[in-house]
Amino acid sequence: MINLDELFVFFFESVALFMSGFFLMQFIILKKKEYLFYSIYLLLLTVYYLLAIPEFFFGVDPVNKVLVAKYDLFKRPVQFMISVFYGLFVMHYLALRKIASPLHRTFKILIYLYVVLSMLCLTANITGFTYDPIYYGVSLLLFPVQLYIVIALFRYKVRYSRFIIWGSINVIVGSVVTLLLSIELAKNPGGNINNANSYIPVMISILADIFLFTVALQRKIADNEKSLIDAAYQRQKAVFSERERIIADLHDDVGGGLSSIRMMSDLMIQEQQLGNAAHFPQKISSTVKEIAQRMNTIIWSLNIENDSLQNFTEYVRQFGVTFFENSSTQFSCEVSSELPINKELSGVQRKNLFLIIKEALHNTLKHAGASKVAVNIYTKEGRLCIDVIDNGSGIKNSNSFGNGLKNMKKRMEEIDGQINFTATEGTCISICINIDT
Repeated sequence: MINLDELFVFFFESVALFMSGFFLMQFIILKKKEYLFYSIYLLLLTVYYLLAIPEFFFGVDPVNKVLVAKYDLFKRPVQFMISVFYGLFVMHYLALRKIASPLHRTFKILIYLYVVLSMLCLTANITGFTYDPIYYGVSLLLFPVQLYIVIALFRYKVRYSRFIIWGSINVIVGSVVTLLLSIELAKNPGGNINNANSYIPVMISILADIFLFTVALQRKIADNEKSLIDAAYQRQKAVFSERERIIADLHDDVGGGLSSIRMMSDLMIQEQQLGNAAHFPQKISSTVKEIAQRMNTIIWSLNIENDSLQNFTEYVRQFGVTFFENSSTQFSCEVSSELPINKELSGVQRKNLFLIIKEALHNTLKHAGASKVAVNIYTKEGRLCIDVIDNGSGIKNSNSFGNGLKNMKKRMEEIDGQINFTATEGTCISICINIDT
């Protein structure tokens, strides 16, 4: 007749084996290593208890030391390998390498130690070396280390670690009780404690750990799904924002220019009747050129192939050379050799930075009367900085350049940047944005 101890042991083995298969399927679907390690951990648990309680599963007489020794040959080596794969599971599940590197190193040392202990136990079993006192002593010494790990998980406040913490506490408590029962069984073989029921405390704690991790798994899957939904929403929101920006740019930069051309065309027709329309063709031509430049800027800002700093600096240099080629102002563009040319800027950043530089160069040509103007592009403390410096008359007051300076400040606020104006022997406009993110 099967007693309650036997029923519980069979129940534990069935649950552990089933959950091992379940987490193996999760690994196959999600390709996450922590699920593979947890699956192997549970599988090794089932193997361990097959070896530890052979009388339940294989009908071995516990009194027959020769037959029991065959199972004991691998029992303790498997026990230490269980700790190896549980450690690997915790390391990957909590991403300790990124979040808590000191704790990650501690786990690696422990894993190597468990592998060595497993090999030493196997070697001792094969050679017949008796090491029970050493085994129990090492097991007791490892409990403070496990407690340190639990306390460290509390300290680092790693996400989802509370499930691991409480599961580990349960297993530690159950393991201590089982270890004490095993020691008592070794001292008093004929007492009330037998080989089977000495493992029941740790089995109960392991079942609680399996339950906690299953809850943690479902929580993590739910959080991942929520993150994917949020990311999709943010992408959709970004698309709508980009559409609105394009519409606004077309309305402001192109629509306004086309309206000006239409108004000038109407006025030209009226003035032609009075014989005074000679200046309109030049104004229309200038406006058309400005619209073409603005359209080129919009298209350039939308093309993701232009996201690199290298492309941005080349575009600024090309514009400056073309802008001043028919003037008396000498233009130069200096790019720092330490500039991370492959660093990417968003279309909004590129467009606003370029338009600020363009406005500054326009002000230099129109108001400053400068003979030289330079654009310096460099990085400082993880920030992209651009200085536009001329040797002109400088900024006399805040209204010298109309709304140009206000527009520059507004554009920098849009991209979370900073802008400063200084005037000594000319004008220096300095702009900086964060790119080290």
